[in-house]
Amino acid sequence: MAAKLLTIAFRNMRRQLRRTLVTGMTFAIAVFIFTVLIAVPWSMDRIADNASKELRLVVTERNNGRLPARYCGPIRKLQHVLGCAAEILWAATYRDPKNPVVTYGVNSDLASISGSTDYQISPEQTKLIQTDRRSALVGYKLMRENGWKIGEPLTLRNPDDPRLTLTFIPIVEYPTEFMSRVFLFDRRMFDDAVKRVYGADIADRASFIVVKVDRVENMGLVANEIDENFHNSDSETETTTESDSVANSVSAIGNIRTIIYSLCVVVMLTVLLIAANSMAMMVRDRISEVAVMRALGFTRTHIAVLLFTEAALIGLIGSMVGAGLALLAFAHGMRLGEITGLLGYLEVRPETAAAAVASAFLVSILSALGPVIRAMRVVPAMAFREIV
Repeated sequence: MAAKLLTIAFRNMRRQLRRTLVTGMTFAIAVFIFTVLIAVPWSMDRIADNASKELRLVVTERNNGRLPARYCGPIRKLQHVLGCAAEILWAATYRDPKNPVVTYGVNSDLASISGSTDYQISPEQTKLIQTDRRSALVGYKLMRENGWKIGEPLTLRNPDDPRLTLTFIPIVEYPTEFMSRVFLFDRRMFDDAVKRVYGADIADRASFIVVKVDRVENMGLVANEIDENFHNSDSETETTTESDSVANSVSAIGNIRTIIYSLCVVVMLTVLLIAANSMAMMVRDRISEVAVMRALGFTRTHIAVLLFTEAALIGLIGSMVGAGLALLAFAHGMRLGEITGLLGYLEVRPETAAAAVASAFLVSILSALGPVIRAMRVVPAMAFREIV
């Protein structure tokens, strides 16, 4: 019986082909938009989750200024601290001035804060980094977006002053998602260039400091000790976990998560109303068919299963098309701009597309609920009377 009902549902879909195609296209477009929107906060969550796997703290200046790099000295002496590295941030451009590349100048202390889940650099690569200051460690997404290749020189420029121009040679491509948009380079070359162009010594400046802790239960203790040690100093500190630092990087543009989730709800409600209207029209046109089927012995359950199956098939096929297009277009990720920092990209994954399809499938069932209940209540005699 189930196979027969499925066959009838497929045949009914072809009877009003234009209506079926329009409804299916509505699901496809809505699910495409829904999948792309929902991928943004989910991408952020994945990066923040990856950041939480290592026991690292991020130390910044309380008033968003620069920190003295020498702070690493006292921090290393604290109990439970395994490593400390001062990093300087440089927002450069590559070819297109409208396409900034956020880079991070580091020194040999970087090795002291690396974790077991981070990409491990080979001894040969480490030796090359120490001997050639032009060496850069770049994430795979950044490499692909800009067409860079391992061993080929690339030139970055200061967007406000072309005199500050540096040439790097990528020697490491980070394959992990958390490091996919990172650009690390030897800060000594940057310090020398700034001193040569502007006459300023920035060797003791740091945009932030990264600290590695021995155990998770000691992270709060170490963070408090760091902030207490530099309390009332010229550059007071604010210390947070690496995952919190990553998650807070989008706070400057407001609560983007709430906005996106609200848009997703609006999209699904719109689809629900459109699909419900289509289903109501379909049931109204088939009152006579329902009456005949009831007269032939089909139960209310059979009628409900038939109509729900038709609605589910339209929603499922349309949503699979929309989710498939979103997966095809954004499976490799897309940058959203540097305003969101490390989180400035979206990536549609198979599980994201599957969740969107499941949501649309549920919406298609809900849209048919009212019309199906009406069809189940149809009395054959009354339905024939309406026809006559």
